[in-house]
Parts: sequence; structure tokens; C-alpha cells
Amino acid sequence: MNSSSQSRSFAPAFTLVELLTVIAIIAILMGLLFPAIGVIKEQARKVQAKNDVTNIVAAVKQYYTEYGKYPTLEAAAATVETDAFAGDTESGAKIHNNALFDTLRSISRGLNADYKYNPRRIVFFEGRAVTDNLAPRAGFADNAADATTKGSYFDPWGKEYNIVLDSNYDNILTLEEQYNDFKADTAPRVGVGVFSLGKDNKLGNAGDKTYKKGNTSSDDVISWQ
Repeated sequence: MNSSSQSRSFAPAFTLVELLTVIAIIAILMGLLFPAIGVIKEQARKVQAKNDVTNIVAAVKQYYTEYGKYPTLEAAAATVETDAFAGDTESGAKIHNNALFDTLRSISRGLNADYKYNPRRIVFFEGRAVTDNLAPRAGFADNAADATTKGSYFDPWGKEYNIVLDSNYDNILTLEEQYNDFKADTAPRVGVGVFSLGKDNKLGNAGDKTYKKGNTSSDDVISWQ
């Protein structure tokens, strides 16, 4: 037998059992990794939402510093006794948050047509556009098919950010319709509040309108705590 024949005879190779074992190990590792990746992605969304609500509050405060008042969210804002509220319909909002962001972004549209509420045309807030206007997430839906949400700002889970402004200037936010545990003596004593409904897209814990039960907090992301 020549040397080449001997080399071929003893060439190492995977047996079928070994190959199946390797595949099984890879499958097990993937099964362990996928949940961990999901947790990391969800944590990243929460961090992004927290940064967003913080930046929105800062933008509104900058507007207040510039104009000496909060942005107008509706035509009757000068006469309403309760605080102005804009955001997602799931939160009970009657107007979309583009009513605020058109002003903060210095866009001549909606309430801010002809720059009515931002005559100095200052850009107080910037943000990226969504990648899918049919299912907007994490950005502005500037090309939304639905004209009512055009220019609305969405959280990482696909709902509009919710903004409450102290339009009656009593330094207390009215959130009784949104949260059971943020009213009366526990109402936030700030001029502007922003919140996201979180992963479950519902107020409080799965829609119970309670931010915190004992040691358990809902997945909502709020600016005042």
C-alpha cells in the first residue's frame, strides 16, 4: 500500500453521531442565548425611553424659559382649568403629541401653522424619524399615512409619548385619569410630566392605572420619579 492510500485510510472525519451531538450543543446554546438577548434589547428600550422623556421635559422647560409660558396644546388652552394633555389614545389623550412637537421642532403645521406658537422659529427638540411609518416605533412619524399622527413622536414599543403641561400654573400636574397613585397629595409637583406606557402598552400594571403596588412597579417610564 502506498503512502497516499494510507493517508486516505486514516484521514479524520466526523461520524454521524458526533455531528448530531455538535448540532444539539449549538441548539442548546442558542436556546440559552436568545432569552438573554431579548432581555438586553428590552433593557435598551427602557433606557432609550427614559432618555426620551427626560429630553422632552428639558425641551419644554427651554421653551418656557424662552417664551415665559408653556407651549399651547389646544385652542382653548387659555381657558381650561385642568392641565393640558397630549399623547396616545390608550392613555386617554384626545389630541396627539404632534400638537406639541410641531411647536418644539419649529414646524409650521397644525396648531403651530405659520409658526404661531414659536414665532422665533427656535428648534427646541430634535429626534430621528421612524424606519416604518406603518408601524412607527422610536421616532417621529413624519410620513405617517394617518394625517392625525403625522409628526407624532413614538416610544420604542409603538405608542406615542404622553405629555402633561401645567397649563393652569399651579405647579401640580393633574394625572387623576391616568394614575391612581399620582393624585391629591401624591400628584407630581412639577411643571411638565412625560410618560411612556412601556412594553405592555397599558397604563400602570396591565391597565390597572397604578404605577406601583407594594414593591412592584409597572413597566411605564415616567419623568417625575
